[in-house]
Amino acid sequence: MFQALKERITGKPKVTREQTLAARPVRHPRIEWAREERKSDNIAVALLKIPRVHSRWADLVARWLQVPDFKKVELDEIGSDVWEMCDGKTNVEAIAKAIGASYRLNKRQSEVSVTAYLKMLAERRLIAVVTAGTAKAPTPQKQGRKRAA
Repeated sequence: MFQALKERITGKPKVTREQTLAARPVRHPRIEWAREERKSDNIAVALLKIPRVHSRWADLVARWLQVPDFKKVELDEIGSDVWEMCDGKTNVEAIAKAIGASYRLNKRQSEVSVTAYLKMLAERRLIAVVTAGTAKAPTPQKQGRKRAA
């Protein structure tokens, strides 16, 4: 009962563990990225090129403050592996299993760390998470009665 009240107040529905693990993360289509090998560590990292927002006001401020058109972000080794698997086909459970196997983490550790990392990427709008209920067809709207003139 408390959970239902909390959902009602916050407006956020409760997502089950199964729903979370079945979700499929997908990278933002406007973000360019490349996998690059660092010679100093022999580690492959992902380099993201994130475009800034374009609007009349944002362009004016960016020109005045000399803000570049792109922000560059370098992900660490584990983050790069997760980023590469965010293709819209691989679900969170498969990503967590792969990360757990690669870095010798148990199931719980890999699930917690991968879901937290994906949540952070989603909050920064670098990825979107596709769930089973997201791709449903739009419902037809009701027809209103016409008034007699």
